[in-house]
Amino acid sequence: MKKNIKNLLARLSIHKPKAHDFEKVSETLEKYHVNLSSRSLKKLWGYLTGKEKPSQETLDRIALFAGFQKWEDLQTTLHGDSDGQINYE
Repeated sequence: MKKNIKNLLARLSIHKPKAHDFEKVSETLEKYHVNLSSRSLKKLWGYLTGKEKPSQETLDRIALFAGFQKWEDLQTTLHGDSDGQINYE
């Protein structure tokens, strides 16, 4: 799985990704039971490349996907002294 995803991300970074590129990534992820729409992937790509500022709702969805209740909890765990236990409080 890692190899497939790395190859797809490498292709996206070489050229400006088009809609069908995100669809291919979405289809590949589906094979591994990860359901992310091509639209969500496009938004995430925009955020990662600094071209788009996501809404709080989008950030909270990303945090949920990573196993956190909200974006602030994820940020606290990544950049603070928290160990992720905040999720279970």
